[in-house]
Amino acid sequence: MVNYPTRFLDGAYPRNRWQGFSMALLAAIFWGLSGVSAQWLFTVYHVAAGWLVTTRMAVSGILILAMAAWKQGIRELWLPWRDAKWRRQLVIFALVGLFGVQYSYLAAIHDANAASATLLQYTGPALITAYIALRNRRRPSPRHLVAVGCSLVGTWLLISGGNLNTLYIPFEGVMWGVLSAIALAFYTLYPHNLLQRWGSGIVVGWGMLIGGAGSQVFFPIVPLSSGLKSWPPWIFVAFVVFVGTFLAFWLYLESLNHIEPGPASVITSAEPLVATLTSIMWLNVQLNVFQDVGATAIVAAVVMLAIKNPQGN
Repeated sequence: MVNYPTRFLDGAYPRNRWQGFSMALLAAIFWGLSGVSAQWLFTVYHVAAGWLVTTRMAVSGILILAMAAWKQGIRELWLPWRDAKWRRQLVIFALVGLFGVQYSYLAAIHDANAASATLLQYTGPALITAYIALRNRRRPSPRHLVAVGCSLVGTWLLISGGNLNTLYIPFEGVMWGVLSAIALAFYTLYPHNLLQRWGSGIVVGWGMLIGGAGSQVFFPIVPLSSGLKSWPPWIFVAFVVFVGTFLAFWLYLESLNHIEPGPASVITSAEPLVATLTSIMWLNVQLNVFQDVGATAIVAAVVMLAIKNPQGN
């Protein structure tokens, strides 16, 4: 976990901490609404998940790089490409991490629903905790063990609905959701050195653009699906691309200038809650009582893993 500076432990927060909290919360809300909007595009307008991945990654990558160039200068954007080590790491992060998590998440929405896909993806922090414990050969703290247990139980309740004999969520949706959690864990752990060296704007911007280019090979933007021949679906496409991807990432990255990553992670755990509530109210997605308990357990696990106590555990 991140070691907080003293001012974050003794209550001496910077004056603009609430700005950081608000930015992180807005990012979580936009991410959650983006998933539900994607489900609407899939079910009503029959838009292909791969097409949406290509579009959102390519456009968002260009916009994030433009913001990075404005803040850091155009010359800085090209520096990672001068060294083979950084080029290799950037491409791996883009194709395995960013493209992997984007496609598997939208595919899970397509085959299940936004609420289930988002909750399954949020089991990623438990996978990260288990991986770090195995790598360091160190027993997790009791709090971490409880969090991982909550995540596992919550996942089982979510996909089974409390029934031992059947899956409440289609198998394809479960498969893509689990792959999304694995990709999220990789996407979180792998780019540490890249982020330390080049900063989040450049790394995420290039990652999105390269991932979008790779997605274009398999899921080309042209030709458009028949569901996009009229203007209404483009409103949802614009929301997913500009608000749910570019603006959400920008707000989250900016929030880290005002608050520590730990509190920011806690706040963004609102994303599955937003996706679940919006799916229920807008798309009439029904969760039984066991799934409600499972969803609560997964969110509680994320919060427990994100909160850091003064002892550093």
